[in-house]
Amino acid sequence: MPFRSILVVAALAGISTAHAQSEIPDPIFSAVPFDRWMTEGQQAHFRWSVHVDGAELSGHQRLQTRVEVQVDGNELVSRRGHGQLVILIEFQDSAERVYRTHGTLDLQDIKDEAGKSNIQYFQDALVLPGDYRVGVAIFDAQTMEHSAVQKPLHVNPLRNDPLPGAWKDLPAVELLHGAEPPDSWFLPYLTGRLQLPLTTRRPIHIEVLMNASPSGPSRGFSVGTVNNRNLANMLPALKVLSRIDAAGAGPNITLLDIPKRNVMFQQDAVRQLDWMRLRQALMEADPNKIDVRALEHSEQNAQYFVEQVRQRLAADGSAEHTSDEPFHVLIVLTAPMTFNSGENRHPIELAGKPNGKVYYVRYHLPPERLPPPSTFESLSRMRRNNPRTAQPQAPAEAFDSLEPLLKPLQPRLFEVYSPEQFRKALGSMLDEIARL
Repeated sequence: MPFRSILVVAALAGISTAHAQSEIPDPIFSAVPFDRWMTEGQQAHFRWSVHVDGAELSGHQRLQTRVEVQVDGNELVSRRGHGQLVILIEFQDSAERVYRTHGTLDLQDIKDEAGKSNIQYFQDALVLPGDYRVGVAIFDAQTMEHSAVQKPLHVNPLRNDPLPGAWKDLPAVELLHGAEPPDSWFLPYLTGRLQLPLTTRRPIHIEVLMNASPSGPSRGFSVGTVNNRNLANMLPALKVLSRIDAAGAGPNITLLDIPKRNVMFQQDAVRQLDWMRLRQALMEADPNKIDVRALEHSEQNAQYFVEQVRQRLAADGSAEHTSDEPFHVLIVLTAPMTFNSGENRHPIELAGKPNGKVYYVRYHLPPERLPPPSTFESLSRMRRNNPRTAQPQAPAEAFDSLEPLLKPLQPRLFEVYSPEQFRKALGSMLDEIARL
């Protein structure tokens, strides 16, 4: 089949997304002499450059790297009407396994304005510590003019890693796909799963309670924007927490919409989060939509949260705790949230000593980190929006009204501003739970 026909079929079938394993070949690579192009090296057919970033810890507690390809906009203008410009990207690990993906740009209707700026294309990947070769080729689908380059990538292990076994059995490379929220926050297509085994001295029952409520507007940001940024931080953290394995038992996970006094999502003994059901719950919870019935009794919001905590800790103290009863561990995952004046903010009351421990993980908004684009972008526009070039300021956050409600429980508080801080918090929690 001629190359252009293969390319059209691939685009229609959605095959231009990432292929994470060499056992699932990207058909575009079989249509061109990619390996020969790699040996030939740079050709003079294109004005372009390739940069490969070192890896950083992501919210999914995986090391993430980025391949950045920059193309002179005049290249696009001069090739107007040529069909497609194609970029091929290959990661090769130390065992010579390859992980391939590609991206395309339609050249049919390129405007003259494209020549005024360079164009950038990004490909992100999750990687393990080690050494890699990253091959990148670019070619014109009509003329088959091409150029290729290979870059080394060295990924250092984390220093003093609090979760040293979490990456056991993960693939060396997992290529990230372009996706819209909430899928871009959760990355449901990843096949690699963290390993968080937990050996305890006595039976432990773990509950994770995530506050998925809008925290309110922050300076310069709407309620919906702040809520999306909170979820972009907390959903990866929730996915990580769902991997805790206490003697073969996963945690119970609950998402709350406190202003609506509603359990959005609940799944017990999680082995793998039910993303389709969780996704539907998130899509239905519109932070910009006002629930008139919920507003009628908004003074009850704080006590609704208190009651949800009490239920999960069995903190009524009404019965004697037996030695074989599981010890309750509650992990509260939330962004700072402020209640309106007039609400009943009375802290939780204890009739006896609860048979449990509370960990309060307060995730703060960092400077905005936009997801990488899945297509070519104008360099001038990317410099305004790309977190690796821009330096946005974190918004002023709301005061947190939730934590004071739990003070009688003496929760251990973790303030989290980054994936590194969350990893340390999780390591501390697991170490302490193992000793309870």
